[in-house]
Amino acid sequence: MTPAELAQAQAAAQAFSPGGRLVGVEPLHRGHIHDTFISSWEVNGGRRRLLHQRMNDAVFQDIPGLMHNIRRVTRELRRGSWRAGDRELEVLRLVPTTEGESWAELNTGAWRTFAFVEDTVSYDRCLGPEQAFDAAAAFGNFQARLFDLDARGLVETIPEFFSPLHRFRQFMTALREDRCGRADSVAKEVRFVLDRRHLMQVIETGIQQGRIPVRVIHGDTKLNNVLFDRESGQARCIVDLDTCMPGWPLYDFGDLVRFTAATSDEDEQDLSQAGVDQGLYEALTAGWMETTSRFMNADELELMPLAAQIVTLTVGVRFLTDHLAGDTYFKISREGHNLDRARVQLRMVEQMQAMDLRPSAAPQVALV
Repeated sequence: MTPAELAQAQAAAQAFSPGGRLVGVEPLHRGHIHDTFISSWEVNGGRRRLLHQRMNDAVFQDIPGLMHNIRRVTRELRRGSWRAGDRELEVLRLVPTTEGESWAELNTGAWRTFAFVEDTVSYDRCLGPEQAFDAAAAFGNFQARLFDLDARGLVETIPEFFSPLHRFRQFMTALREDRCGRADSVAKEVRFVLDRRHLMQVIETGIQQGRIPVRVIHGDTKLNNVLFDRESGQARCIVDLDTCMPGWPLYDFGDLVRFTAATSDEDEQDLSQAGVDQGLYEALTAGWMETTSRFMNADELELMPLAAQIVTLTVGVRFLTDHLAGDTYFKISREGHNLDRARVQLRMVEQMQAMDLRPSAAPQVALV
């Protein structure tokens, strides 16, 4: 961190001062969207830490809407005891500015602050079925606690973010334009997507028919968005609430499977390593069902296995679209990085279908 960056972070931390002495500020290299820092304070003879984020207004262009959603969601989560199984989970707590606001617009950008959740750890790779079950139960209970929150009261901060059909249309535009002359070199991947285009239409059709509800969802259910207790290993807190907004509830389940049951890194170049761990998939399904089965409708229950395929295919399409468009959205560190990411997702879809992780009968929604 440069001296200028340190000075900016210190000034932002002071805007959320808890009333003590600022001991220090250091960067937290986590996530790819916001700039994150941890400040340490001496308050009433004790030590307290806060987590500060300079929000990325290029990705989230409606910062007031984003913060409105987080306030509404965290308030709703606190209305009652929030439990995964028999374990109560903590709810992220926004720390107000010294003027009582939920975020601050400074000359260095838009900043917000959360209380730091001490003695926790996050994981990029799942340790096993027990952890998978615990994470799924926690994310499922997240939806359960928000079941009564009217999705119409939240802002759609990134329009059509959860729409597979929207992502498919973006893909087709990038394929037609072929700005970088890459289409011929990815003909195999393009054909894979086109052969499964019907999957991209299932959700919108189901929503239009009233079979698939729109509710408040988390929207980024990666395993590393669960904080686990450092001592017990149990889920303690769900973090990264930026994409909490109206969506189709099974997106959360599908994205959880996509990330947690993967047998390789997201950008693995050796496709023989890419695939789906069926044991983890089954543990995720069991954990999700434990906390959501009482409110999911019959169509959602039937679509559960297909949701993992749809979300994984959609993410693969997003990576492939960005590769075709010249790598303008996702950060890359090597030539063909987004293509490697796309190939891993498509390989996972292929394996999911080979494992027959599908409903016993075709979903009762008509394809357009």
